[in-house]
Amino acid sequence: MSAPQPEPVFNTFKRKLYRPFYSLLEFQMGLVCLVALSAVLAWVLHRGAHPDPSLFRSDDKLLTAKGTNFAIYKRPVELWGEAGKTTPPSLGPFPAEIVGDGWTATAPVAEFDESNLYVKIDGREAFYKSFGFKRLYFLSLMSDKLSIDIELFDLGAIENALGAMGAEVTKPDVQFDGFAYTTANAGFLVQGRYYARLIGSDDNEAIRQKIATLKTALVAKLPAGTVPWAYALLAGGLHVSPAKVQYYPKDAFSFDFATDVYSVKVGGDTEVFISRRPDAVAMAGKFAEAFAAYGKAVPGTPLFRNEYIGAFDGVATEGEYVIGVRLAPNADAALKWINTLREVVSKSNIPEGREDGR
Repeated sequence: MSAPQPEPVFNTFKRKLYRPFYSLLEFQMGLVCLVALSAVLAWVLHRGAHPDPSLFRSDDKLLTAKGTNFAIYKRPVELWGEAGKTTPPSLGPFPAEIVGDGWTATAPVAEFDESNLYVKIDGREAFYKSFGFKRLYFLSLMSDKLSIDIELFDLGAIENALGAMGAEVTKPDVQFDGFAYTTANAGFLVQGRYYARLIGSDDNEAIRQKIATLKTALVAKLPAGTVPWAYALLAGGLHVSPAKVQYYPKDAFSFDFATDVYSVKVGGDTEVFISRRPDAVAMAGKFAEAFAAYGKAVPGTPLFRNEYIGAFDGVATEGEYVIGVRLAPNADAALKWINTLREVVSKSNIPEGREDGR
């Protein structure tokens, strides 16, 4: 008995057909389908080139006097109140003095927390959350065609509020009045744990006057906080603008171990930093290891030469303070800034331990 022969699974004739012929009826039906499809294509092309004029003409029945009274803009619903009485919008944490002199609130205070901050600050919520965001209060004021939007951020601590304001200052020539400054149509201030942004609609004298009034009212209403020791040392001892003081609650300079660090630019790319903590020696050692990963230690100094960019970094301790410098152009400049920080710290009258209890 011979072995069974394997049968091909696929068509070994490839493009060749098994059927030797087609019936006449199949050929005729194919022609009919081809003619029908060609007719449909010709009709579509013709209608596209010759559209019906009535498609672009309104019905004369719609062009009546009644049709001209349709309202394109509908005013928002007014706040309900008893007949003859007007209920003003709630001002929330804002003082009553912010309205008046022709300025009124257009709506009650809107509040946003961590779950819905993106609704108001789309794309920047991560920035404010990195500074301890707790809550945002928003209120809009209107006077004729002018408007001022007030954004009041509760950031939990004055360090966070000052850090957020300092991070948003982009112009080096900003003139500060305490912990506040103004521009052509806006004002920014820190009072305690609050950071306020007052944004006007126009470069207008009436807006500037109102913003000045708002700043005074907010400072008087909002609870004050103790000025952080870092601002007393850096802004006072180094005589720099408070806007240049940057606070990093965590991940300072992209180092995951660096928490509660303050820094300030002192010229060009050079930056000095300071952190007050009970584990100052251990933290300085971590900074040294991080700087050594980018370069080599300079013998006899607390400095490291960054081999990637040719700048100098350094870190040291002074009591309970970690002090350091980054991106100095040369070793002499780096040592100068570390010694300056030592002198500022030694002359300070700040009591030991953090004044905020943390």
